[in-house]
Amino acid sequence: MQYFFINRDLHGDSIKITDKDLIHQMKDVLRFRTGEKIMLLDNKGNKAAGTVKNINKEFTEIELSEHSTCKKPLKTVRLFMALSKKPATFELIIQKATELGVAEIIPLITSRCQVQNLRNIERHLAIIKEAAEQSERCFLPELKASMGFSELISDPPKGIILAGDARMYDKKLKEIDLKTSPEINLIIGPEGGLTDDELNEIKRINGKIFLLGENILRMETAAIAALAIII
Repeated sequence: MQYFFINRDLHGDSIKITDKDLIHQMKDVLRFRTGEKIMLLDNKGNKAAGTVKNINKEFTEIELSEHSTCKKPLKTVRLFMALSKKPATFELIIQKATELGVAEIIPLITSRCQVQNLRNIERHLAIIKEAAEQSERCFLPELKASMGFSELISDPPKGIILAGDARMYDKKLKEIDLKTSPEINLIIGPEGGLTDDELNEIKRINGKIFLLGENILRMETAAIAALAIII
């Protein structure tokens, strides 16, 4: 069953969709026909099963049934992800992070970042939405504004703070007790990694430096592997 996030009230018996992009996705990409079963979500915890009753170029009419609510996950995982010089790398990371269940994605600007701002926000939001629908999540992760490393250090997030490094680590990630807080903050550096000064600053705010494995990993591999263990 295909999932769709829509900014509409789902409490009624039916809904008419007029969003041209969504109609195109249903009609021309997914080739929906009358009788197709779908799931609609409002990103507020409400969802409803639906049946396509009418679909054309102007609108799609959905009959709603089986209304239910979703509970927020007990664990909140934030990904502080350094900006990559390659847009495709960052796009891959936010896609997989969404599928794995992160609550927030914060683009991070560190000293070794070759890119200083996140471009094409709408494209990144579309990638997140599509990944959330594919993985059948009830809530979309929030893409925050880009943050400088100094801002992260001056106002640390609540919960456990983690950063990976193969040289200055305290423990392997699997050895760290992640049950002491429902909030976990994962920091992943850019190509070239975090600097020694940045790692020391993370330690100063009681962050833990972890080792994923003996091999040096690309930033996208490190992000996905670490999230798979944490979540």
